[in-house]
Amino acid sequence: MPYALAYLIVFIVALAASLVGTPLARRVAHRFGVLDQPSARKVHRTPTPLLGGLAIYAGFWVSVIAATRLELPTSDIFLPATTLELAAIFLATIPLVVVGFLDDKYKTQGLPPRAKLAAQFLSAGIASAAGLELRVFDTLWLDLPLTCLWVVGITNAINLLDNMDGLSAGATAIAAVSFFTIAAMNGQILVGSLAIALAGACLGFLRYNFNPATVFMGDTGTLFMGFLLAVIGMKLKATGPAWWSFIVAIAVLALPIFDTSLVTAYRIWKRQAVSQGGKDHTSHRLVKLGLPKSQAVLVLYGASAVAGAVALAMARGGVDAGIVYGLPVVVGALGAGLFLARVDV
Repeated sequence: MPYALAYLIVFIVALAASLVGTPLARRVAHRFGVLDQPSARKVHRTPTPLLGGLAIYAGFWVSVIAATRLELPTSDIFLPATTLELAAIFLATIPLVVVGFLDDKYKTQGLPPRAKLAAQFLSAGIASAAGLELRVFDTLWLDLPLTCLWVVGITNAINLLDNMDGLSAGATAIAAVSFFTIAAMNGQILVGSLAIALAGACLGFLRYNFNPATVFMGDTGTLFMGFLLAVIGMKLKATGPAWWSFIVAIAVLALPIFDTSLVTAYRIWKRQAVSQGGKDHTSHRLVKLGLPKSQAVLVLYGASAVAGAVALAMARGGVDAGIVYGLPVVVGALGAGLFLARVDV
């Protein structure tokens, strides 16, 4: 069976499992009162069920398990060397899903930020212990802390991006498709399979999460998606030296990195708590400029797609392509950040 068909099956299984699982998760959330209540810091106006992230989590792993049971070319990823990596990814996601679930369950009080941060560092440690780490400097005492910062940073960035209907799920799906395209182009079967499974799971959930959303993914979903994107980014290979692959991964995830950087810088400038929620994200600023919420989300989808296209060019063309394509994007992002920072929120 050609690889293209195998990847398609992995995608469809994840999509179908998430499509079926999300309404079930929504009912469970209603049954046990796991609802996100409206507040001044949020844009939704009615109590909305959480736990949609469980459907994304289940859809992803159902797809991965299906790939082991079917006679697909992607079954090559389940050799002993990569089985350890998959087991490590699964184990590393457990603390995140547990902490995310508890934070969703007790949303009114919420878990302290240090509890979620501890779970993220624990997950990063589990991944590193299994050999899932960055190889930027080829020196353990430099690569290990960079790995932890990368995993925790991207996990939080996706969590923070979940501030408007459909935004985090859609942006994650686009980033996952970008990772898949680069990985498939370079023959990285494991990375490609993980990325396309994540894309399918996110798109299945997005059916119920786009404006007006009938269910939210909660921290259960955002922490899992962020961690998985970080791991996929660490394993990605591009044309050029090892550090260049890391730069390409940064390019793919430019949108969540941009949004987190903008919000963090703005809150520090305003002397506000960085961990405090608020309506000062990129999406909120676009709405303040006059865009309807759904259009603001679509604009950010477009930005994420452009970032993915630039990353693909950088992955194929190496450092020289990065200068040609990446540098203008960096300059444009800085200009956009300065402009958006001046929007009154």
